[in-house]
Amino acid sequence: MTASSLFTLVIALISLSETVATSAPTMKPTNAPTKKPTSSPTKKPTNAPTVYVGTNKWYMKDQLCGKDCATGTEDCIGVVRDNWVTLYDTVAACCAGKLSYLDPSYCAARSGTTPAGTNKFYPDSQNGRCVKDETGTLAKNTDKLYADAATCCSTGLGWVNSDFCESRSTGESGFADKWYVDYDSMTCKNDCNATATTLPSGVNATAACEENEDRSITYYDTAATCCAGKLAWIPSATCQAVSATGAAATSTGTAKYYADYASSGKCVQDCAVGSSQPFCGGILTNVAGVQLFDTVEACCASKFGWMDGDLCKSKTTGTATNKWYVNYQDNACVQDCTAAANSPCDGSPPDSSTQLFSNAAACCTAKLGWLDSTTCVSVSTTGSASTTGTNKWYADYASSGTCKVDCVVASSSNCGGVLSNTAGITLYDNANACCAAKFGWQDTSVCAARATGGYSGKFYVSYQDNACLKDCAVATANPECGGNPSDLSTQMFSTGAACCAAKLGWLNQATCTSLSTTGAATSSTGSQKWYVDWSISKCVKDCPAANGGSCGGLAESWEPAEFTSSSACCSAKLSWKPVSDCSI
Repeated sequence: MTASSLFTLVIALISLSETVATSAPTMKPTNAPTKKPTSSPTKKPTNAPTVYVGTNKWYMKDQLCGKDCATGTEDCIGVVRDNWVTLYDTVAACCAGKLSYLDPSYCAARSGTTPAGTNKFYPDSQNGRCVKDETGTLAKNTDKLYADAATCCSTGLGWVNSDFCESRSTGESGFADKWYVDYDSMTCKNDCNATATTLPSGVNATAACEENEDRSITYYDTAATCCAGKLAWIPSATCQAVSATGAAATSTGTAKYYADYASSGKCVQDCAVGSSQPFCGGILTNVAGVQLFDTVEACCASKFGWMDGDLCKSKTTGTATNKWYVNYQDNACVQDCTAAANSPCDGSPPDSSTQLFSNAAACCTAKLGWLDSTTCVSVSTTGSASTTGTNKWYADYASSGTCKVDCVVASSSNCGGVLSNTAGITLYDNANACCAAKFGWQDTSVCAARATGGYSGKFYVSYQDNACLKDCAVATANPECGGNPSDLSTQMFSTGAACCAAKLGWLNQATCTSLSTTGAATSSTGSQKWYVDWSISKCVKDCPAANGGSCGGLAESWEPAEFTSSSACCSAKLSWKPVSDCSI
């Protein structure tokens, strides 16, 4: 079908549809008519609709309770129109149902349109008191409320003294009217208002009253109990009198001893200077904080414990102890007595903490132990050292380089002269002890021998002579003697043989020993032992060549003749050669 044919068909169908008739009408009417007319109209219009004014019950709003009624009326906070809001008959029921986390009395008092206080108390931790929940000082909803100030203080502020807290709480005076200690003045004070409080008879308000600011302080009902509890070291009567009136209990003093740190630095008596008491330092106008003692010894022991007890007492009495103390400047001990020329007395020690001793010897031993005790005691007691010396040994580094005796030179060759000052010099009972302690790098016997101007008789090596020399006086008759060794640190030996073996082992030991002990080589007959004659590379016997046979001549000092047979020599020294060609 062509496009034009299709178009013609569509037009024809449209025309046909427009000419079709609607449905035929119904046979009868729809619903049957009513049997009678509807109700007749009213004679007059009905009443106007009424306005809803609420239930006058309680509900929660803004974290408090109020009544369901129009605002402007007491306790009314607006009409509730939402059916999901819970209503309560009473404010208490509302508070319990919706605000149970609040104190019930707080909730009830703050609800409605005119919030009021509960007349209960809440803690003020910043000031250590409890405040009444009333107009002007209303509590916050987070504050814990208590029925009274006492309960609030004991429970809500348990770390604060209850008397302090209650006296500072609402409705109270702000003062506890009780006694507490004041360590600054070493007295007891009354926490009271000097201008408003009636104090017991004899109590001076100006002196006794002072507002306490320490919340944890311990209070006492009387000055007496305060003094006993906190200032027990102060005489009770004095403490009470000073606390209550500001004046001491007596004007004549107690005649007891106390430490006078400020003026004299010693123990003095609490009495008027010039009175019958001998050691008065003046009457104390206030003994608060001052500890008193019955005796000067007790005062010294307690208050000047770093000082020798006798010295402390002597400062009080004005006498000397006659004890001894060290004077490092003079390297001696001096006596605590009135200073005088040519006397060990040097007055009281300038340092009160100086240790004192009962005698010079004890002082020398304890304080100048490096000095000879005898010399120290002599210098300390007489002012000079002994003129004959101590007859003890000391290291004389400067002159002899050995140990010498502290004695007059002319009296013995051992004497190095009398020491004018033994400070820093150690003295010994004998030369060996001195040498061992002060010349340890030397052979002790050589040091001791030199100290007495003698010789040790021991041997030392002389490489120049290829022999060992004996420490003895050099003399033609004693060619083996070499005198004292020039090097005092040289090792010494008790025999020439030991010296040769240790220091000249490469030499013929018989020859070395002979030279060391006699000053001459071994005898012309030789040792009859075998040695290597390297000039012919054969083993020969140590005996004069003129003797013939196996004699190869006397061995030189560097040719050790150490073998007892030719076979032993050949085996040890010429093992590569045939035995038949090894010796002569």
